Amino acid sequence: MGHLSGQAAAVVGGGRGLGRAVALALAREGAGVVVASRTASEVEAVAAEITRGGGRAAAVVADSSIEGDAERIIAAALLMPGPLEALVVCAGAALIKPLPEVSLEEWEHIFAMNTRSVFLTNRAALRPMLAQGRGLIVNVASRAGITGAPNVAAYTAAKAAVIGFSRALALEVKPKGVRVACLAPAPMDTPMRWAATPSFDPLRLISTDAVVDLILYLARHPQVTLEDPVVPMSVRL
Repeated sequence: MGHLSGQAAAVVGGGRGLGRAVALALAREGAGVVVASRTASEVEAVAAEITRGGGRAAAVVADSSIEGDAERIIAAALLMPGPLEALVVCAGAALIKPLPEVSLEEWEHIFAMNTRSVFLTNRAALRPMLAQGRGLIVNVASRAGITGAPNVAAYTAAKAAVIGFSRALALEVKPKGVRVACLAPAPMDTPMRWAATPSFDPLRLISTDAVVDLILYLARHPQVTLEDPVVPMSVRL
């Protein structure tokens, strides 16, 4: 029996990269996992991998920046055996472009994928979590949202919004038993990173395992709360 047996979890953006790693790790710990993303082949492959290993999983094809889809993700998690104890939001999109070349459509897309998706999924998950008086929400932002970076103004602004949102939400729901954490890692070794910057120095990348380990620690230890819900993460060179 794993530490999370009898619990349900939802991973948004769970089809690849960090989200896939989180979904597989939660399942290994015994949680029933809803794996959600926009790409059917990816979420179905992750869910199938979990079930082949003896775990419980459901694939949900959804765009978490759409209100109805975000609600469907959480509804699917509530159908899993056990209470919804964890929501991990890894969904996002990157844009590397000088600001004068960024269109309004691109700006709004980056905010929808990185910020609106967090709001909608967090709001949907909070209803059952607040009712049961416990739960863990982990929103994955980026160090760029803290430090900024050239040519990624839209992405930086969106991730900064996730950081501010998560910090405020943590204060709001902590007295009610729900924990909120916002991880702000430096660039990670993920498909999105390599697609955006194929020449990035691999020595400066954080492995997804390091981020997953922190998420698992929080999920395994419900008595642990973070003094500051925002956790910057970087690689020591």
